[in-house]
Amino acid sequence: MRIRCVGAMLIALCVFPLCAEYNRLGVPDSAVIRRAVADRWFSAPLDEVRQFRAEIRTNEIGERFQVRLEENATDYVIIVAPEVRMNVDFYTEHGVETQVSTEYPGDACGAWLLFKDVATGKAKKIRWYVTNNSDVYVQFAPGRNKVLGDFVIDDCYAARSVPVGFVFEQLYTASLADVLRMTENALPWRYAEIFPGAYAPKYSMMSAIRKNLSRISFAEDAAYDENGKPVRISDGKPRVVDAGEQENDTLSLSAAGFVKWVVDGLVEPISGSGLKMLPLVQPTVVYDPLSYAGMKEAEESISFMLDWTRNLAAARVSVQARKDYRYGESGVDVAIEPFSGEMTENGIMQTAGYIRNSGYAIARLRPVLYVLAVTEPTYCYLAAVRRRYVSVDGAAPELYKFDQTAVLFPYFDQNGRFAVAVFENGTEVPFNAFVQKYKNSFVHLTRVLVSEAFSPR
Repeated sequence: MRIRCVGAMLIALCVFPLCAEYNRLGVPDSAVIRRAVADRWFSAPLDEVRQFRAEIRTNEIGERFQVRLEENATDYVIIVAPEVRMNVDFYTEHGVETQVSTEYPGDACGAWLLFKDVATGKAKKIRWYVTNNSDVYVQFAPGRNKVLGDFVIDDCYAARSVPVGFVFEQLYTASLADVLRMTENALPWRYAEIFPGAYAPKYSMMSAIRKNLSRISFAEDAAYDENGKPVRISDGKPRVVDAGEQENDTLSLSAAGFVKWVVDGLVEPISGSGLKMLPLVQPTVVYDPLSYAGMKEAEESISFMLDWTRNLAAARVSVQARKDYRYGESGVDVAIEPFSGEMTENGIMQTAGYIRNSGYAIARLRPVLYVLAVTEPTYCYLAAVRRRYVSVDGAAPELYKFDQTAVLFPYFDQNGRFAVAVFENGTEVPFNAFVQKYKNSFVHLTRVLVSEAFSPR
């Protein structure tokens, strides 16, 4: 079942009574309200609008919206925002009391905003929030003899300056259903269509991993072979573990060993065993032996985590299909290019996107994962982190090395809010902490099909 938009507050479960399908996205619609206030709020000069008090109005099915003015040094904004109800805990001398608080956030799902220039009063753009994620919205701006539309995800343009078949002023009173119909082929509305039921296998896998984290401790160069025997990753030979490991049902794993443990939990219910070690260390990148990277690769593997994650993902495909696929045939690399540009402090810049054998800049990873969550709901991703190393004396060229890895689960919760679960080194880390930890690095992603039959050792 498709999620009904119910607000964009991270701390609240928003409730809209008597919900109806105004549009296929289930977004609360303020068209009736905007038609009623258009002459008064949208067309009057700023000096008059400043005299208006905020108004609370109700649409046909009882959903309440607030119409109000906000302004800064350059713009003023007429906001038509839906009501959001949230439970708030108040601490008193008698204990904790829960009360319902009502807000009208300007970035809630269904909020409609008209931006105008303070100096001239000319309309600059209309922004419409169309999911429960406040960094996802569509906006429209008047151009020469046409209206231009954008679809924005986390400051990245999934569509930018696309001509749409509206006169700008028509958008003052148009319903979202009208806009969807008129821009169906112009804007990527699929990125706003969220089906929480599709993420059930991910919820199940994440829960199972979390239940096992207390069993795992970090150990260098540590993994388990196809038979569950402790081995060194570097040479595949047996390693000595603590005597109490088997007795206490605990595990010792390195970063690479941990992601193998996750993938083994997917393949063992099908094949009856985990993955063999030797195929996982086969190279997937060939360097020019005369290049600096090639010479360094001869001394130490600079692409080990990239090879490891690619081969793990390809092995998952092979077990699922019951046919051997090498990495190059498996289609596991994520190489999507969903964005044409991004908003930065220096204006709109071209997005770097995917770089072969490097991945994505970690600073722009979140919007990529959002798109993957929408378009590939049944996959998690093995992340190989490529970091820059600078020589001690500064004389040698910079070296980039894949030396860290994690498992990423981008998903939408039952309220349609986007999140990313990150499991690294046998622990769960907040996504923002993961990004900060590897600031200025690249992350290469390989896709792995999830399953509710996930059964880790």
